Amino acid sequence: MNVLIFEDENHTARRLVQLLKKYDPEINVLDIISSVKDGVEWYRNNPAPDLVFQDILLNDGNCFDIFEQVKVNVPLIFTTAYNEFALRSFQVNSIDYVLKPYDYEDIKAALDKFNQFREMFLVPENELLKKILFSERPGVKKRFLVKVGDRYRSVKSEEIAWLIYDDGLTFAVTFGNARFPVNFSIDQLSALLDSDLFFQVNRKYIINIESIKNIHTWFNSRLKLEIEPKPDEDIIVSRERVRDFKLWLDK
Repeated sequence: MNVLIFEDENHTARRLVQLLKKYDPEINVLDIISSVKDGVEWYRNNPAPDLVFQDILLNDGNCFDIFEQVKVNVPLIFTTAYNEFALRSFQVNSIDYVLKPYDYEDIKAALDKFNQFREMFLVPENELLKKILFSERPGVKKRFLVKVGDRYRSVKSEEIAWLIYDDGLTFAVTFGNARFPVNFSIDQLSALLDSDLFFQVNRKYIINIESIKNIHTWFNSRLKLEIEPKPDEDIIVSRERVRDFKLWLDK
C-alpha cells in the first residue's frame, strides 16, 4: 500500500512512519510533505497514493488550501489535535481521523477500518469538510456545581487555576487552592472550557493562563511551567503541544 503523509513536524512524522511500519512493514511511504505549496506540486506531478494521512495545519496554511488548487480523490485519514466534538462527523462521512499525539492502537484502528471498508471511503465536498472541521465549539462552560461536604456550591470557571486527572478522577483546583472533583474527563473539559483562558498542556493537566508565573525550556524541546497554586509535581508541556501552546500565549 502506498501512503502519502502530510505533517510539518519532523518528530511527529517520524513517529507516524514508525507506527505504520509496525502495523505493516510492506507499507510504502511515498513522501512526507510539510507545506501546502509542496503538496500541490506533489499531487500535480505524481499518481494518486492509496491513502493519505493528512495533517490539517501545515507550515504555510491548512489542507483546504491544497484542496482548492487540486482535485484530491483519494481516501484521507486526518491527523489532528482538534477535539473529538468537532470531528465526530468524519465517521458519518466515511473519513477517519487520529488525534495527536499518536498512539499505535489509534493508528491500527484507523488502518483496520480503511482496509475493511476502503471502497466506501469517499472524500466529501470541500465546503462540507470545512463545516465539519471549523464548526462552532460547544457552548463554553462558565461554572461548575461542586459538592462540599453535605452542601453544594457553584464555582466559576475563571476561579479555577488548573485541572488535573488523577487516579481515575478529574479535579479542579481554584486560585484559593481549594480542590473539587468534577464529572468530566480532561479531554471533555479541553473542549468545553474557554480556549482563551485554558489550555491542555499534556494528557493530565489543563491550566488557566492566569496561573502561569514562569515558563522554562525543558528537555526534548518541551517546556516547564511554574504555576500558582503550586501542584505536587512539575508541569511539563508535552512536546507535541509546545507549538500550539506558544500560539495560545501569543493570541
